[in-house]
Amino acid sequence: MVTNKKTFSFLSLIRRTGASLFFLGYFPFASGTLGSTVAIAGVWCTYSKWPSFYSPQNILYYWGAMFLLAGISIFLSSKSKEIFGKEDSSRIIIDEVAGQFITFFMIPISWKTLAAGFFLFRFFDIVKPFPINEMQELEGGVGVTMDDVLAGLFANVSLLLILASYSMIKSYLNM
Repeated sequence: MVTNKKTFSFLSLIRRTGASLFFLGYFPFASGTLGSTVAIAGVWCTYSKWPSFYSPQNILYYWGAMFLLAGISIFLSSKSKEIFGKEDSSRIIIDEVAGQFITFFMIPISWKTLAAGFFLFRFFDIVKPFPINEMQELEGGVGVTMDDVLAGLFANVSLLLILASYSMIKSYLNM
């Protein structure tokens, strides 16, 4: 019986540490924005080292990374009520990383697209238009994570539309 308690305590520590991104989620204000900033830094560092990871030829790797991040987020935040005292505590910021990563699916990486993607994701994550707001009603870690996954999807589609519009306008003006 004592072994189970130690295992549960160790697993709780792993969940607390991972869900809060090594306790960055304990920052007193704007912890979600901090989580998104960490994700942006991660995307930039990854792109700087392995730019081909973001190319259309490696779409399956990116898909796998998105699903892996979402799955890790669901797992780490699955006992949030017991660990953090709330179902979707502001201390949980791993979900922001998963959602922010989804924002850049098939997006050419530059400081401009990173900035635009950051603000679009934060907008959708904070405002939570339908159906993003409904995702929080799902149970446990799925509810904690899926609103950010959907905010990332909304930000991604918005950014793709902005880039396509910009490209069309630019080509029209150069005629």
